[in-house]
Amino acid sequence: MYLAYFDESGDSGQLPNSPSRFFVLACILIHEEAWLANLNKMIKLRRQIRDRYGVRVRAEIKAAHIKKGRGPLAGLAFAPERRARMFEFLIRYQNAQLDLTAFAIAIDKAKLAGTSPDRDPRDVAWQYGVQRVDSFCRHTHTRAILFPDRGHAYFIRRLVRQLRRHQIIPGHFGGSLKVNADCIVEDPNDRESHESYFIQLADWNAYAAHRSMHVDPSAPGYEGAWDTLGGSLLLDVNKLTGGPPGIVLYPR
Repeated sequence: MYLAYFDESGDSGQLPNSPSRFFVLACILIHEEAWLANLNKMIKLRRQIRDRYGVRVRAEIKAAHIKKGRGPLAGLAFAPERRARMFEFLIRYQNAQLDLTAFAIAIDKAKLAGTSPDRDPRDVAWQYGVQRVDSFCRHTHTRAILFPDRGHAYFIRRLVRQLRRHQIIPGHFGGSLKVNADCIVEDPNDRESHESYFIQLADWNAYAAHRSMHVDPSAPGYEGAWDTLGGSLLLDVNKLTGGPPGIVLYPR
């Protein structure tokens, strides 16, 4: 069994009223047998952050806090360059120390409005996210349960129930295929981000993917963080369509 933790970056609203062109959904997959070891290493990481940067172990650290020097970083007077190095350290730690798999979905809202103006970016991102988790489980002969950040439980639960019973996907060589997402176990279990280190981890990854050189590199100092995930990236998410490493970029 895999535990799939999700969080988002960017606004899902329609352009031009939205401040963000991209809506990004990130997922980290942790096998149940590696969960406790990963948790212990996350606690170790937070103690390192406390000792190195003075941020309390129990404080919630969001990517936006690091970028803007807010939340638990408020009052520490870190220069922007130091906060960017801190963020890259957090992302790099995953690949060096944690046993997990990561991927992201990046929806280009400008292009989506041109091709499918009635589709909601969040709906598209979550559909692709659930599909990728289900496909991963099929290839690894296992199951997964989803843990999204709290706030959209009803929408995600409805989508998962629908995809589990009726999912039609376009075939890569034409036509369509009925592939129900039956590797997803139970309804999604949403979590408060301040109560879950792994939801916070997904938040960091969502921002890293969003501001990467592959999507929207508009935050100097953060554009290379995503690629430091290295071997932790799930490259199969776009092996047929192509695109950035570990990122489904849609539409292309």
